[in-house]
Amino acid sequence: MCACDLEPRVFWTMAFFKAVCGIFLDALFPISPAEQEMLSMQPEDIWKAVARARNFSRKESCSIFSYKDERVRQLIWSLKYKKSRQAARIGGHALHRILRLYSSVAGELIVIPMPITKQRRRERGFNQCELLADEIEKADQDIHMKIANDLLIRARHKSRQTLKTRSERLESAKELFAVNEKTLSGLKDQQDRLVIVIDDVITTGSTMNEAVTALRKAGFEKTFGLSIAH
Repeated sequence: MCACDLEPRVFWTMAFFKAVCGIFLDALFPISPAEQEMLSMQPEDIWKAVARARNFSRKESCSIFSYKDERVRQLIWSLKYKKSRQAARIGGHALHRILRLYSSVAGELIVIPMPITKQRRRERGFNQCELLADEIEKADQDIHMKIANDLLIRARHKSRQTLKTRSERLESAKELFAVNEKTLSGLKDQQDRLVIVIDDVITTGSTMNEAVTALRKAGFEKTFGLSIAH
């Protein structure tokens, strides 16, 4: 039996496995009232209804919504672990509104989804920040921007941050990122533009700080971070 005969079988086996896993997860983690409420709302309604994030100490980034709001936590959960298109639409809408303001002042932007490692992509099958970038691009009617998915690279995998202390998170975020030299060479004439790294949630800000620092060292001095929640 040749490899080409095996490919369809492998594809359908993986598709079946993912479907079964999805059913199992839905049964194990049923949709909560907060998640149901959030997913039933229109992006514009959530923009008006949800509490805003408070300012925090890191100057290189900012966030839109408060993670203390249960609806926001469910939004991030649905986006990150369930690949919810509705959650991506909601998050993308909020990010688009802020990016539109940046663009009105700074002109053309370079938008970079926060990258993940190959290991994390294998675990999840997707990068939730790329889903957000897709939604931003769909809504790009009045923003001059370029989405650069492959400019920033996650150079090192780190363990999950959920149970770590603040100091442990800060330490584990060091030297996480590198810049793709091939992509960089094609953007040498655009390094004076405003660069925005987008993410779903910022906790201590250590990961975003490392991403911003890597890009600034590569010549993109006007680089800042923007997340849906903090």
